[in-house]
Amino acid sequence: MGNDQEMALRLYTYNTQLCAALSGPLHMLEITLRNTADRRMAATHGPGWLTGGAAGLTPYQVDAIDKAGQTITRQGKQVAHDPLVAELNFGFWASLFSHASHHQWQNLRSVFVTQGLQRRTIAQHLTDLRNLRNRMAHHEPIVALPLAARYQTILQLTGWMEPEAETWINRHSTWLAAYAGHDALVAAPVNGRLSLNPAITILLPQVV
Repeated sequence: MGNDQEMALRLYTYNTQLCAALSGPLHMLEITLRNTADRRMAATHGPGWLTGGAAGLTPYQVDAIDKAGQTITRQGKQVAHDPLVAELNFGFWASLFSHASHHQWQNLRSVFVTQGLQRRTIAQHLTDLRNLRNRMAHHEPIVALPLAARYQTILQLTGWMEPEAETWINRHSTWLAAYAGHDALVAAPVNGRLSLNPAITILLPQVV
């Protein structure tokens, strides 16, 4: 770090490897979330719940659906339920569990096979993972995040919805091979300033 260009490049390379290792698990989480939420909402409000007006969606959600429909139209496709489900982003599906959509919780609670969960727990997990996903999508550093905890959240949240999807992640994930076993950056207890964790220095990829 600092003026150490070689170490900066090693961290950049490591960051890229971690993003690649997290992409598949996040993909499976998002697919599981959207499919299970869609099935539950359709069972309660009908197959046209995205556009029928009966589901009590928030203005943000309605706007997201409108924008998804516009994207589908620009692609020369017909706006229908399945294309809308595929086009809507992670933020939309996560928003179904937000405070603004608390009225949906009684219905969506059955999405999760694990008992005793609270909506705010799900919402916080989804917010953390959405922020992680967005940083990856915008090619921003993720090494300062508590990545070991985030990965466990991906597994846990996916398993709460669909245990077989969690099994798929465990079977195909490259995370354990990519992750050095410790978070790359640590915060000083006094001022919170981040510095390189000495424990991973020798484990970072060599670039020269």
